[in-house]
Amino acid sequence: VFGKNFIARDMGFRNTAGPEKHQAVALLTAGDQAVYYRCQIEAFQDSLYAHSNRQFYRECNIYGTVDFIFGNSAVVLQNCNIFPRVPMQGQQNTITAQGKTDPNMNTGISIQNCSIAPFGDLSSVQTYLGRPWKDYSTTVFMQSTLGSFINPDGWLPWVGNSAPDTIFYAEFQNVGPGASTKNRVKWKGLKTITHKQASMFTVKSFLSGDKWIPASGAPFTSSM
Repeated sequence: VFGKNFIARDMGFRNTAGPEKHQAVALLTAGDQAVYYRCQIEAFQDSLYAHSNRQFYRECNIYGTVDFIFGNSAVVLQNCNIFPRVPMQGQQNTITAQGKTDPNMNTGISIQNCSIAPFGDLSSVQTYLGRPWKDYSTTVFMQSTLGSFINPDGWLPWVGNSAPDTIFYAEFQNVGPGASTKNRVKWKGLKTITHKQASMFTVKSFLSGDKWIPASGAPFTSSM
């Protein structure tokens, strides 16, 4: 999707390639002010490519395995169900891989009031909230419910055993058995944030979405 002001409602986007085909995108969006409402996005690796510009996903079901919400847009996923699923043998699941390459970009992945639950039996699979695709990778999980299958480390390095100090990762007011931050990785870029900082990743502050989402007819919460 490359056009501005694209709206999808009650639609499904599926890539049937399967996990053995590695990257297999179900939906790529690069147009500004895109809204997806009550949609289903289904693949394995790299399902949802939130490529660039501003995007909003509301009450969507998103399924995948490796880096399955990725890209360098300014995107808010709100009231969505996020379903990590069984990957190829030997693979680990990573929900996000945000691609910010420049600290001056207003981009990032904001996951607000979503449910993170397993699709299938993930008892033998390690599942993480994300890994930093680029040096300024920016991702916030807030006010969401995290299942017990999330690895206590929370986050996975892209390479080696650490992450660039320049990333911005945060978890704020999440609940559920996977939400404890006690045993999270000790990275400089994994922040403890205030309510004010978290509010910078809401629809109004991050996307100016209060100005363009109403025209789509999709419901939204503009702040915390």
